Amino acid sequence: MKVTLERLPESRVQLAVEVDQERVDKQFEAAYRRLAPKARIPGFRPGKAPRQLVERHLGRERIMAEALDKLVPDVYNEVLTSEQLDAVAQPSLDKVDLDPVVLTFTVPVRPTVELGDYRSIRVESQPVEVTDEDIAAEIMTIRKRHATHVPVERPAQWGDWLIADIKAVAGDDEFIDDKEAEFSIREGRPLVTEGLAEAIVGMSKGETKTIDLKLPDDFQLERLRGKDATFTITIHEVKEEQLPPEDDELAGLVDSEGLDSLEALKQRIRDNLLAIRQEEEDRRFRTAAIDALVAGAQIEYPEVLVEHEIDHVVKDITGTEMSQYAMHLQRIGRSEAEFRAQFRDAAAERLKRGLVLAKLTEVEGIDVTSDDIDAEIDRLSETLGQEDGARFRELLSTVEGIESIRRTLISQRTLERLVTIAKGEASAAEAPAAEASEEESV
Repeated sequence: MKVTLERLPESRVQLAVEVDQERVDKQFEAAYRRLAPKARIPGFRPGKAPRQLVERHLGRERIMAEALDKLVPDVYNEVLTSEQLDAVAQPSLDKVDLDPVVLTFTVPVRPTVELGDYRSIRVESQPVEVTDEDIAAEIMTIRKRHATHVPVERPAQWGDWLIADIKAVAGDDEFIDDKEAEFSIREGRPLVTEGLAEAIVGMSKGETKTIDLKLPDDFQLERLRGKDATFTITIHEVKEEQLPPEDDELAGLVDSEGLDSLEALKQRIRDNLLAIRQEEEDRRFRTAAIDALVAGAQIEYPEVLVEHEIDHVVKDITGTEMSQYAMHLQRIGRSEAEFRAQFRDAAAERLKRGLVLAKLTEVEGIDVTSDDIDAEIDRLSETLGQEDGARFRELLSTVEGIESIRRTLISQRTLERLVTIAKGEASAAEAPAAEASEEESV
């Protein structure tokens, strides 16, 4: 075979493969032998008609098409090996010339990534703090969580809890008919639609009120969006929210055994908020470092890999069953192309992040040992108790389980390495693995 290779943008390769005529003839002959017994020619038993008549009956094009069905994949696989191409998806057969036979493929190959001067990446850390106001807000949340609702003989006010009947109709469509519903009215928080909560403020036990309101354009029931509706409200009970006092007893309501004072409760809140905010800051820092790594890299990848990323997103949302996918598209009223298009940008970003991190793993020589994997299995198993831990250990000790842990550990260590670099804490003496191997070969 004669192979002409051309590199294309987006990590693609175009192959023009001229196949030896002798090989084409052999495949044509084999194709004829497969098709001839199936030919039905009047006056002849199957397989007994003269070849010239069979070829005229079948048509040379059909026989050649049968030959190419076998020839094309064989030729393609041989060329992948001979040209040492790392294909990441099926090729497209762009053109077939028959005299001589030349097959033209476009092959998506492994992406190329150049990280650039990634060792110069720096990300500014942001301080993490918890103020007295933050703690006061958390204390108020706890007090509201343990509040009691006490009936009162006065008109409803903001913050009250109510027991009421609510009926709503739009034309002939009765879309709400709740009996003795319990709910609160909060200033600035709409109840069903704008204006309803405001109408309830000032109502007393036993009172009934009817009010006309316009439903919003984004109302949850699509058929009623933008329509006028009539609401009828009957109040059965008005309850006032009474908060427990901010004292040592409040700590006991939260944790009767672990907390013995209000100060202990505040310290726990402070510690928890600090931990949460530090985790958020760590996540922000990692994301910023990855963004900087992507921004400084030169990346080429075939578009088919973005489609694969979108496939993963779609399966996460709709499941693996095609019927579920079709039902979801019908429910939201969108075509498959429209549905997939909304994930394209995010999928491309996720792909680029994965590619640069994989390249960082490579150039920094990050790896894990069998001892590292065993230690991680021990750590994960110990958190589950003896019986469940033993079953979990058995599950993780499979080939698939070990590989999953290996990938997870490498991913963690790669991110840790990137964070160290972005903080400016990477030692100048630590040369990347790629540079070190080049120096050793000099």
